[in-house]
Amino acid sequence: MDTNTATLTQEFSREDSKAAATPTRLDTAPERNGSIYEKVTSRILSQLEAGRIPWRKSWACGLPKSLGSGREYRGVNILLLGCAGYSSRYWVTYREAIRLGGYVRKGEKATPVIYWKWRTEEDIEKLRAKTGREAFAPCVPFISAVFNLDQVEQVTRPDDDVGQTPNRPLEIAAGVFDVMPDKPEIKHATTDQPCYMPGFDRVLMPHLSQFKSAEAYYAVLYHELTHSTGHPKRLHRFEDSQSAQVEKYSFEELVAEFGSAFLCGFAGISNPETDSLQVGYIQGWMQALKNDSRLVLKAASAAQRAADYIRGKIVSEDC
Repeated sequence: MDTNTATLTQEFSREDSKAAATPTRLDTAPERNGSIYEKVTSRILSQLEAGRIPWRKSWACGLPKSLGSGREYRGVNILLLGCAGYSSRYWVTYREAIRLGGYVRKGEKATPVIYWKWRTEEDIEKLRAKTGREAFAPCVPFISAVFNLDQVEQVTRPDDDVGQTPNRPLEIAAGVFDVMPDKPEIKHATTDQPCYMPGFDRVLMPHLSQFKSAEAYYAVLYHELTHSTGHPKRLHRFEDSQSAQVEKYSFEELVAEFGSAFLCGFAGISNPETDSLQVGYIQGWMQALKNDSRLVLKAASAAQRAADYIRGKIVSEDC
């Protein structure tokens, strides 16, 4: 595993993670819920403080995927797993590895994943009776621990694992915009300032020839398209935040960054770092994350909804 991304890995040993293989519910312990947000945020912050942007990477192996369920991970789990530095896209719990006839190598460290459970009205009534409080979040986080197939022995890798990149990644990348419903206008110009203009519902992009690669072009386009999903006629995100203007800007930029990363992962293209990002955004993100430990999970959830919308999927109801 790349030592630059090792801080994104939970300090669970193979033995410790046996108990964590079953997700732990944190319903009535808000201070413990808060610790989940803080753990996730601290991993992202440690990378930013070192001058690295952990969601900017090559996604050649595809989005991370659960071997047990066959489903791709979503939201913040894409960041935690996709940036952990392993070559396989597949992950298993300790118990799943055993059930599949394999085992986790001794000394391997697990990586945390976050799950959410929607509370029913009955759940909320019980919590009100128990705590005397009225307001509760509509869903509650669970935490579990998984291992990459690089850490596991005697488990067969699926055919779409390492080295099985899409045959036509740039064609797939271009096709993402084709399926987006209710598209914004895309205008190309000789500019070095790509942007989304909400008043005109228009994305302004430099010409493809101005980018170092087609992958870099699509990464920027996805960033701006993610911004466009905040328009009132789409996901109406711009009015959701009541925070200060600077914090709203940092949140929206994180949403756009994560959305671009998720879409690049889907298309199988890289989203490389740029000098402008290194200089212009890291300090703002760091301060915003320090001010609100829930920001990473909130931004990742909003970005997942945006990516779903752009891909023409039913927008998820993730927390």
